Amino acid sequence: MSQSQLDVDPAAVAPSMDGIPDFVKLGSIPVDYVQRVETDLLESVVQLDGSTDRTGFCRFTLQNKGFLHSHSKLFLSLIPNATNNDAFMPVQVGVGALIQRAVLKVGNQVINEISDWSQLHAVKSSLISNEINKEREQYMTGRLMNHGFRYEAENYELAPTYGLANGREYNGIDLKQMPFAKMDGATAATVATSPVYSVDLSDLFPFLKTHQLPLYMIDQPINIELTWSPPNKARTCINTNDTVNLPYTIDTTELKFCADYIFYGAGDEMTRYADANKDLSFSFVDYRSNVATIDSTAAVTVVRNIGMANRMVTRVITVFNRDALGDQTLLNKYGSLGLNVDATGGATDGAVGNLSYNLRYNDRYEFATDVNNSARLFSLLTDSEGVPFLTKGEYCGNDAVLTANTFEGLRDDQNLSNNFFYISTRLTGGRVGSKGIEIHLNATDLRTANGPTSIRCYAEYLRVARLRNGILDIANA
Repeated sequence: MSQSQLDVDPAAVAPSMDGIPDFVKLGSIPVDYVQRVETDLLESVVQLDGSTDRTGFCRFTLQNKGFLHSHSKLFLSLIPNATNNDAFMPVQVGVGALIQRAVLKVGNQVINEISDWSQLHAVKSSLISNEINKEREQYMTGRLMNHGFRYEAENYELAPTYGLANGREYNGIDLKQMPFAKMDGATAATVATSPVYSVDLSDLFPFLKTHQLPLYMIDQPINIELTWSPPNKARTCINTNDTVNLPYTIDTTELKFCADYIFYGAGDEMTRYADANKDLSFSFVDYRSNVATIDSTAAVTVVRNIGMANRMVTRVITVFNRDALGDQTLLNKYGSLGLNVDATGGATDGAVGNLSYNLRYNDRYEFATDVNNSARLFSLLTDSEGVPFLTKGEYCGNDAVLTANTFEGLRDDQNLSNNFFYISTRLTGGRVGSKGIEIHLNATDLRTANGPTSIRCYAEYLRVARLRNGILDIANA
């Protein structure tokens, strides 16, 4: 390789003399460009927590200044229930379990709207590495899907099993959560030390991973609206000694949105950028959720139209949930049940069983023959989303070597095995026609006792935002 190939292109790290960078696209901003950050700790303008089996609602209004930093944070904390003393966040979604729906609005225009956000968040969270989960996420977001080897007492060279690891030693066969993560409602002192976690803005609205909003160029109000999950279910996980289905309410004194506003340049660069981009357009992705209830008492054949007619759909994500699962588990209801085929070729209890999968749109199938091989399905997930940090036992339940040891009294093998079965397909057929997308599923050996009760499909599609004279318009690509 020549020295010229090793040299850094000056144009890539410094603003052009003929103009200024495209501040909306994160990748185009030079690393040495002058910037100033202002941080506002915003209170919610509306906050209504849910009641028994009912959702709550919250709204934050942003100021029209600077560029909205994509890593602005939403701070959340729960008030522990006085009856329980060992509650913790679901290990794969963390504090994201509190959010059922996320909406970003500019005026009356909806930029991003994701229903069943926490289930989609579970899929995206599987892409986080073990090291980051252990060293960062368990402190920041409450997520703890870090794997560690479990060695036998008489053999410290070979580890026959693996399980959750959070940096603490096992107390016999049980791993306790970190002291800071414990939600204990026994006394006023323990309630006051309930952990505060954060949710990244780019996790709530994925298009902000590549774009940032020029708030100072928008003359409309910008609102973030969140729908909370019910307080008595789907928010926390508890020890086997605690009482199920008790409410955990949101601590309004800790509920804040930490908005970071960025200002670029040492002179009039932002004014010049606004003058040069009075008609500004950019594309981004949004997710549309489609939920179907299934009967888990017999074999299931599903041919379901999930819509998306006349849209540019880039991928479809499918998960299988049992919504009846409660808080005395490690995952709450956010696990996606997998294949878990036994030695006879049938499914074990609480699994999908043998599965054939395909998509049909534009009068053609995505795959020439239905996909029914777990390795092929995992390969599709990798090609579409990236490499998930999941083991074979967690993905499809075959040859699992998950430990029977426990985390807060809950067995790893029973709670993690076969609970991370995600299907994701990147579409290759271009714009979807007027008939929409059909998902074809055939589960020939669905088990009855604890099988899935719903199928959730998330269609990722392209949208276009056009900002003209301070007014933002949104349309499908």
